[in-house]
Amino acid sequence: MKGTGQAGRTAAIGTRPGAPEGTPPASSPGAGRVEHRRPLRSVTVVVPALNEAGAIGQVVRDLAARYPEYEILVVDDGSTDDTGQLAAAAGARVLRHEWNRGYGASLRTGCRHARGDVVVCFDGDGQHDADDVERLVDAIGPHDMAVGTRSRDSYEPLVRRPGKFLLAAFANFLAGVKIPDVNSGLRAFKRDVILRYLHLMPTGFSFSTTSTFAMLKSGRPVTWVPIKAKKRIGTSSVSQVRHGLQTLLLMLRLTTLFEPLKVFLPVSGLFMLVAIGFLIANLWAGRNVPQTSVIMSVSSIMVFLMGLVMDQVAALRREKHE
Repeated sequence: MKGTGQAGRTAAIGTRPGAPEGTPPASSPGAGRVEHRRPLRSVTVVVPALNEAGAIGQVVRDLAARYPEYEILVVDDGSTDDTGQLAAAAGARVLRHEWNRGYGASLRTGCRHARGDVVVCFDGDGQHDADDVERLVDAIGPHDMAVGTRSRDSYEPLVRRPGKFLLAAFANFLAGVKIPDVNSGLRAFKRDVILRYLHLMPTGFSFSTTSTFAMLKSGRPVTWVPIKAKKRIGTSSVSQVRHGLQTLLLMLRLTTLFEPLKVFLPVSGLFMLVAIGFLIANLWAGRNVPQTSVIMSVSSIMVFLMGLVMDQVAALRREKHE
């Protein structure tokens, strides 16, 4: 089956009834809308969905009823159930990947095809409250990204808490600041800004974490909005073992992408300390300079130089579309 759209792999299978081809207009006062809720700019809510037939219909209906002036864009990531059809029937514009390409790939597709000036990422499993979308859109104002920060009473499986704690601690170390919620799936971007960073975004679940770092390390203004997440509807596609390993790889990727010297300098320093320690011990004992000191010294210099090179490459990659 051949699809249409980006790279011939993304196909539109439905549109929101009555949605214009251009920028969605603000609702008229006679439509029963409260004036203070009318957006200052056009908004697209991007909903990535993989086999979410049990939740997607209600998610779209809630968003469409609450925000008839917003574009609701569902990216069906190769679902094997009726996710796409149900989303279209509920009033969403639907784009479909012919095969499962990943959560991040779905958000990248959504950001590229969004018609709004502001893009809101909203999970399709029913865990987010439609009312929070307005709060993020209102908060984005002078900011380039608004992140929904999950409160302590938000639902979270116990098995995920150790990994989340480890990721948060490492993220705070790399960023140099305390990040309230590094990987929340509910967030809003100015579309013209996030498009500059899509080349950095991975295709997997680390889109949220990477976008947080991309904005913070580039000096982009970010704001945090408290939200409460509910228990998802249906079964999660997240494998704790597989995605746990992916989280470790994510940490390495974030290190090399944003702060390579924070890892390479300590390793280089450790090698040099070992070299000096062996040198002092051998000279004190009246022996010649040991080979261990030479090897560790050379290793220290090589690691340091590798860190410098990676730091420059990472800076060039981040600034590619600045």
